[in-house]
Amino acid sequence: MRVALAVAVALMTSIPTSPASADARDACARGTRWRGRTVDLDLKEAAIPDVFRMLSDVGGINVVLGDDVRGSVTLRLRKVPWDQALCTVARTKQLRVIVDGNVYLVLPRSR
Repeated sequence: MRVALAVAVALMTSIPTSPASADARDACARGTRWRGRTVDLDLKEAAIPDVFRMLSDVGGINVVLGDDVRGSVTLRLRKVPWDQALCTVARTKQLRVIVDGNVYLVLPRSR
């Protein structure tokens, strides 16, 4: 048991502390071209984590949310690309979205 724990600790300390790899980029940078399938959304006081989970299903991507990503949002969007909807929700809650492959990491802007 101690050996397994020591190996786990050693592996964890060798993981880079950076939230994304060198290939990662800001998914919501100015000038981003929206390419996702269009969606219609009509949500009232929807929990932010649930909204991101729904958009990840539509976009076929993986979403990881930081522990401090919370709150709710009310919105009505018609024929909006899912990736634009994701970034719009992120902006309203002062969140940043980092994309690396098909993984989207959502964190507060202050981190």
